[in-house]
Amino acid sequence: MRFSIVSILAAASMSIAAPAPAATDAPAAGYGIEAFSWSIEVAPGQTEVLNGTIEEVVAQAVAINPEFSILSAASKRDVEARDLTKRYNLICGNFPAANKGRIQEGINYLKSLPSGERPTNGPGPGNCGRVSCSYGAAIWWCNDNTFSYSPGHWDTIAWSAQYLIDNCASGSSVVSGQRFENADNKWNTIVRGNNC
Repeated sequence: MRFSIVSILAAASMSIAAPAPAATDAPAAGYGIEAFSWSIEVAPGQTEVLNGTIEEVVAQAVAINPEFSILSAASKRDVEARDLTKRYNLICGNFPAANKGRIQEGINYLKSLPSGERPTNGPGPGNCGRVSCSYGAAIWWCNDNTFSYSPGHWDTIAWSAQYLIDNCASGSSVVSGQRFENADNKWNTIVRGNNC
């Protein structure tokens, strides 16, 4: 899978090979894993294909161009809240818990990605990609359709994960859960503790 992210950056730099993301277990029993590839403009006119979670990709981009900042590019746009009110199912506490603050950092990264590109996950059911993982806290996005599917923009996945925090971790410093989107869309978001 490949995603394109365009940032407005100031400096050009050297090119290095991107390391492959670390192997990991599927987020839930019966689910598979698909590694994410991102096409990122790490400097003006220099686009690299990088692999891994958003945190791993940003680290790789900074290694290529120390001036790279996905967050500074995102500050140039407004993040629209998506209408995510119709839901099929929400399950809380079904996975090892993650630090809620670290999950929030992953959500903020996903919300900060420039709009215009649509994340796509290969056919399922149960085809998952870990889109964020740091300090033992992961956000997974899973496609349960029998065809490749895109839920919209990155902040759509971020808002789904935010819903999990808001509804599964009220008054708690840890969270885990899975949010199934409406039956017509057949995708879900998982937040959980994970090795990363």
